[in-house]
Amino acid sequence: MSFYLVNDEELIFVPYNLMAVDFEFVTTKIIEKKAKKHFQEIVEIGVVQKSEDLIKEYSGIIKPRHFISSKNKDQSIYGVKFSLEDIANGIDISEAFEEIKEIYNPKETIWMSWGRAEYDILRKVCRNYNIIVPFLKEDHLDLSVEFKNFYNMKQNVSLDKALNFLHMPIVDRHNALPDARSVMNIANKMFIDGYRLKEKYIKDL
Repeated sequence: MSFYLVNDEELIFVPYNLMAVDFEFVTTKIIEKKAKKHFQEIVEIGVVQKSEDLIKEYSGIIKPRHFISSKNKDQSIYGVKFSLEDIANGIDISEAFEEIKEIYNPKETIWMSWGRAEYDILRKVCRNYNIIVPFLKEDHLDLSVEFKNFYNMKQNVSLDKALNFLHMPIVDRHNALPDARSVMNIANKMFIDGYRLKEKYIKDL
């Protein structure tokens, strides 16, 4: 589904719905194939979806399966913003995916993240949990790479630096929903400044 961004009196055509996704992670020691390793699990999800003049949001604290079952939680690495009680009262990731499916339309939505970490860790978590990745790989857009190329940066920059470059406020960083909002705001500004999706995303239109 397509929509238009309005900039003053100009209408900017965007050929797909846009969905910004951000995850926060917890790192837990696990044993896999008799080897001890650190495994990153999703502990918070933030999603902002834009289509036409509609904006839909999703936010949830996730109950990481390995973290919850770990007897040595003090050896795990997680943000102090969540208490152990918050995490224990979270929802299973498969339940969160079912809710997000209500706003994500495969092949009609470009889901964006700042960097590849979201996609790479999502794929590893789903494989480890034996569940299906909820988003199509071909629908994914690493906005940090697009930002670098569009604004002629020498290298990828952090989300903070991108917001500073565009003179946008930094709000509640490292919280999934505010970060997803920031990613969406950057995407909107890029379209207003002249950015357009590459051919690989629009060839089937």
